[in-house]
Amino acid sequence: MTALLGLLASPLGRGAALLLAALALAGGIYLKGRSEGRAACIAQGERDVLDTIERANGARADADRRNADERRLRDDDTFRRDEGRLRRLPADPLGE
Repeated sequence: MTALLGLLASPLGRGAALLLAALALAGGIYLKGRSEGRAACIAQGERDVLDTIERANGARADADRRNADERRLRDDDTFRRDEGRLRRLPADPLGE
């Protein structure tokens, strides 16, 4: 016990204790920063997911509103038939 007290009282012992304390402090700062960085990264990912879901819901609602409009013509394939007539393609064998 007296040898341990003698080591701490010596300049070499004080330097070693100071170095050990500095390393412990640096390790604590590193671990704190690492855990805070991880938490911030997870929070950003969650915000991105929620933003993506919100944009998808908005797009879905816009599409539903657009499709529910009675004044809007429904899309069909008349443009294909019209395009065929413009190109002078052979007539449809069924006569359509």
